[in-house]
Amino acid sequence: MKQKFIRQFPVSAFALILAMLFSSFAAINLEAQNSISGVVTDAVGAPIPGVTVLQKGTTNGVSTDFDGNYALELTLGDQILLFSYVGFKTQEIQINGRTTINVSLEEDVESLDEIVIVGYGTQKKESVVAAITQIKGEDLMERTMGIANVEQALQGNLPGVTAIQGSGTPGEDNIKIFIRGRSSWNSDGDPLVLVDGVKRSMSDVDMNDIENISVLKDASATAVFGVEGANGVILITTKRGQTGKAQLSFSVNSTIKTVSQLPNKLNSYDALSEANSAILRGIAQASNTWNNYTPLAIIDKYRNPASLEESYIYPNVDWEDELLKDYAQDYRVNLSIRGGNKTAKYFGSLAYQTVEDIFDGGKYDNGRGYLGEYRYDRFNFRSNIDFNITNTTELSVNLAGFYGIRENPGSLGNVTNGLYLIAPSLYTPVYPDGLYGQPFSYFNVYNNPVEQLQAKGYDTFRQFQVNTDFLLKQKLDFITEGLSFQGRFSLDNSQTSKQQLNDGGVIYRVYDGDQEIIFPIEDDDTQFGYIQPPWTLGDIQVENGKRERRLVYDFSLNYNHTFADKHNLTGLFLVRRQEYARGSAFPRYREDWVGRVTYNYDSRYFLDINGAYNGSEKFGPGLRFELFPSVAAGWSVSNEAFLENADWLNLLKFRGSYGIVGDDNFTGRWRYISRWESGESGYLVPSNYGGNSPYTFYRESVVGNPDLQWESAVKYNIGAEFNLFNGLLTGEIDYFAEDRDNIVIIGSDIQTLPDFYGATPPDINQGIVEIRGYEIVLGSNYTFGNGLNLFGDFNFTQAIDKVIRRDDPFLRAAYLNDAGYSIGQGRSGIPAGILTSWDDIYSSTPLNENQSTVRPGYYDIVDFDGDGVYNSNFDNAPFGYPNQPQRSWGATLGARYKGFSVSAQLYGTQNASRLFSNQTFGNSTPLIFEQDLNYWTVDTPNNTDTQPSFGVPGATNPRDNWLDASLTRLRAVSISYDIPSKTCKKFGLKKLQFFANGNNLFLWSNMPDDREFNTSGTARSRGDYPTLKSFNFGFNMNF
Repeated sequence: MKQKFIRQFPVSAFALILAMLFSSFAAINLEAQNSISGVVTDAVGAPIPGVTVLQKGTTNGVSTDFDGNYALELTLGDQILLFSYVGFKTQEIQINGRTTINVSLEEDVESLDEIVIVGYGTQKKESVVAAITQIKGEDLMERTMGIANVEQALQGNLPGVTAIQGSGTPGEDNIKIFIRGRSSWNSDGDPLVLVDGVKRSMSDVDMNDIENISVLKDASATAVFGVEGANGVILITTKRGQTGKAQLSFSVNSTIKTVSQLPNKLNSYDALSEANSAILRGIAQASNTWNNYTPLAIIDKYRNPASLEESYIYPNVDWEDELLKDYAQDYRVNLSIRGGNKTAKYFGSLAYQTVEDIFDGGKYDNGRGYLGEYRYDRFNFRSNIDFNITNTTELSVNLAGFYGIRENPGSLGNVTNGLYLIAPSLYTPVYPDGLYGQPFSYFNVYNNPVEQLQAKGYDTFRQFQVNTDFLLKQKLDFITEGLSFQGRFSLDNSQTSKQQLNDGGVIYRVYDGDQEIIFPIEDDDTQFGYIQPPWTLGDIQVENGKRERRLVYDFSLNYNHTFADKHNLTGLFLVRRQEYARGSAFPRYREDWVGRVTYNYDSRYFLDINGAYNGSEKFGPGLRFELFPSVAAGWSVSNEAFLENADWLNLLKFRGSYGIVGDDNFTGRWRYISRWESGESGYLVPSNYGGNSPYTFYRESVVGNPDLQWESAVKYNIGAEFNLFNGLLTGEIDYFAEDRDNIVIIGSDIQTLPDFYGATPPDINQGIVEIRGYEIVLGSNYTFGNGLNLFGDFNFTQAIDKVIRRDDPFLRAAYLNDAGYSIGQGRSGIPAGILTSWDDIYSSTPLNENQSTVRPGYYDIVDFDGDGVYNSNFDNAPFGYPNQPQRSWGATLGARYKGFSVSAQLYGTQNASRLFSNQTFGNSTPLIFEQDLNYWTVDTPNNTDTQPSFGVPGATNPRDNWLDASLTRLRAVSISYDIPSKTCKKFGLKKLQFFANGNNLFLWSNMPDDREFNTSGTARSRGDYPTLKSFNFGFNMNF
């Protein structure tokens, strides 16, 4: 055949062979001369890993390694390179025969955050029509480095998210988070938190491990999470590996923290003088208080003691100085490694964090061999590995967890008594000979806080948690292009153990006047002969209620395909089951069937349809499963042809969503079932309670409601986004609303059933609540020709809830009902003016109780219902706001220049109230604070408060316990400097950054302390662990 071909076409065959030889040499020569390499950096010279380098018009491309290096063998095609990376402008560069091309990419403000994390997937920002806010982990770290947990770091950094702090106890979660308000009284309004797709606590995640945080706020965004996302969703995505050689990162920082703000007590002299004044004011109403009057000569001894012994008998103790350190110091160390190749990518990290106590448990040597402090140490570990088993199959294995050790000495309430309840004149905390002070007689309700802190032993809690994820991703393009499968199996285990150190007690010195009493020494013993009982250390025991396990597995099909370059269609179908158990309780089960379809036409018109079919064990047959759908649409006006020449307009998009979300987050399980039991019996003779019937009742102990069903919330959102002049002005404006009905009212809270019902009524679906609000987000980013970059942002959120219907008693006055007011609305008497004379008293509103205690300087109170008498049950009217702020805002301003970066952030909340049980002169002790001094007297007629009473029944100010919880704080100030890359290379480093910042630096508020809510009823009256301001210093380096 070959011979025949040559005979017939000898010239053609020869020409063909020459052409093949020439082409081979040409190709070899082209390959030799067109091997391109270089380095890709940012504006400050830092290398950028993961940049895509592509030969234009081909599929030939590579990615830069962690040093920003690339090397590419060119093929036939355009001699142009394309450099692209998320957050930077794409560059086209002509090769022009060069073999080395170094590129500096310019930051693209418009495309920052181009990829948005959504439920069970990602979307391009331009196609997102749901209400979603996100922040990168590195940006959050830059603003809040030094803050102990992620929840606290969110404060002021995400529009629509309100985070308030109740205390600063190390190792405890004392933050409340609200996303667009609170629409049910059956929970605190906490959002669903998912870490790498599984419900987990965010407070235990090391901040260095976070890649991205997304907040999903409307029904379209949260629908795929079903009922668990009824209060919004926070998605935390941790870092994963990247292609390139291994990069080792090391981060160290130290935080110095001090108390933010505490109530200021008056010293012994001034407090006793104020107590005398109050006694004289009320002596006519309570003559027995004269026993507490202190002669002026004695008062003077508290200020000017004649001897050392007299200073112990008449002490003037600064309890803040006795209990608190000047500062405490925390440490955090993080070591991580990141890298990978075409076969596997990996990210691993180890972190250690210690949170020191601001209470000074070591101020005095207790001689017991231990130190009592509220301390927390945590070790975090994480390993995220992605294996490319084949070109179409990927297996991801995540292993993460932490080991935390928390120490709690004594009772926190007894320790904080020293800051909030104990007067400076009661007793000396510790005497030079090591004896501890105690109050005499009825003052013994105030235990010595120094003793509680350092001589009562302590509890050690050890928590160990391991989280595991296995994810299998399989492309199914052989079935249809764009189809893929994902399967997940996650198992989390956590347990907490407790070990107690019980101390044997101490010796007290008590002064009854000037008489010294020492106990528990018996009369015939001496202090030298007293043997203090030893302390004992108990066994480490796992707490049954603190052993938790969570199992999650799901399967999903995903579809993503673009037709004719303009029609993009995506789809998701997912089935997820969860099992959760704590201690010895029965496991809780949840099942979700999720679907989503999105359509994008030419990046102009967008449509999202979502739905979740949820099941819950809390409802009976026929009501256990429910479908909750949502729909959203968007229009990107800026991509229309008629705006093609509007260079000043980079983005203008309108979007809206509507959906229904369910909720089953209320107390109890299986409340739809009635339960019967045997027990108890009747009395044989009704008039004689001594004789019972021998027969026991078989009775309905729990009345169930078989019609109990889901709470359902209709949510809708209308928004607009814009970007003008390439990021010079960006913004988002959203109006949102929620109408929640069928809210469950727990049987024990039902008020409208008659007393003869005879049992606790069943739970019912009767409540209705609505929320109306809006968000405004503005930003600006501009870079001058000299490289100076200025940036700023401002966000404001208002979310006001209103109860439409609750179980309010029939015929009760509307102002006493829950309906018409916010959840948690407070009520108080209405002060009508200060009674300045007995004539005012005789003409004031009569009181139904404590009328005889009314005196000049007391507030007259409005008879709101007009029946002629003030009765707190009927005349207290709505006052103030709920505890959760109805308005929150944040503002950040910063600059970057040649490696320097500086920023400052303000944060504020308005329309919030907080109850604070004022303990002034409590238990007839001379305790008074500076905020109590603005009271009316004849000499100070313009003052608006009333003098606190000393031992006289009846309040002098009906609103004395109500605080305006509005505040503005200097949330953060930060500065950092990146050492130039040339200098880093001399030390064998890829990057070296030094930083310093401060958090919670200044507070502007009318509250006496810096607590935005009460963590408990005890904290309301006895205070809580102080919140702190912090100063942080550290460095980050990459090898």
